[in-house]
This record gives sequence, C-alpha cells and structure tokens, in this order.
Amino acid sequence: MPPVRVGVSTVLMNDKGEVLVGKRIGSHGANTWQFPGGHIDHGEGIAECAVREMKEETDLDVEFKGIFAITNDVFVEEKKHYITLFSLCALKDPNAVPVLMEPHKCEGWFWKSWEDVMKIYDAAASGASAERLFLPIENLVKQTRNIHDLLPSKGEVHFRWLYFPDARQVAELEA
Repeated sequence: MPPVRVGVSTVLMNDKGEVLVGKRIGSHGANTWQFPGGHIDHGEGIAECAVREMKEETDLDVEFKGIFAITNDVFVEEKKHYITLFSLCALKDPNAVPVLMEPHKCEGWFWKSWEDVMKIYDAAASGASAERLFLPIENLVKQTRNIHDLLPSKGEVHFRWLYFPDARQVAELEA
C-alpha cells in the first residue's frame, strides 16, 4: 500500500464572505471543486505550504492564519490516502485577483458563497447533479455544514501550532 500523504487545503475568503474554489483537472478528484492546496514538501512547514500553494496556483499573496479542521480522506478507486489540514489564509492585498497559474491542473478560480458550495454537495448527494466537491471538502462538510462555525468571528482559528526545536509540529486544541 502507498503511504498516507499529508495535504493542505487553503480556505481564502473575500470581503463578501465567498470562498475561492477551482475545478480540478486530470488527477484524483478530476472534475470536482477544490480549494487551493497541495502536498507538504519535505522539510516544509504547514504555513509555508499553504502560502506557497496559494501563490503557485493563484498568484495571490496571503497570510497564514492557522489550521481549523482536519479530515481523513481515502480515495478507494485511486488507492490514495490523505490526511488533509484545512488552513485559513487572508489576502495581503484585498484588491488582488486570482490568476490561473496551472491550467493543466485546474479549469479556473471562482468566488462562491458557502451556500453555493453546499448546493453542489447537496445536489451530488441526492443524485440530482454529477457536479461534486473534492473528497476532502465533502468530508469537511460532514463535520459541519456551516464553515463559519469553524471560523471564529475574530479571524482566529481553533488550533494553535507549537514549534519545537526539532521542527516537529503538534496541534494543541485550545480550551
């Protein structure tokens, strides 16, 4: 069996509260809606991965705010297994516009309300639509139907990351 991989999925919201999503191409989860993100590179931190992937995929400069959810994602047909860390980032320039930097991986980037994301999930679950969310986002929705429940109003996140001298990172749930 292939090893379990760790991915970072980055939620970016605009001033209207819409999330940035793109349609995957050519890999596991093709034709599903995703947040920007990807694999953590060897020796890379979670924050660095979130910021790097956002820049590589959208050309947007963002500030990492933290991790707010974790999902366990098994792609049965593709024989892939991921632990996905959902991060929250904020735009450094609120007027910046996402650019499609990897057209071989994504059809384009779009701002959608969370309600629109939920409509995609519900239509797929009922069989009314072939349009789907990427498995990690489906699993996130199973944790909560309202992403705003996971994102405190002050922009802080539920997890605090501790950095140790040996560079291991451990999540500690704040009381």
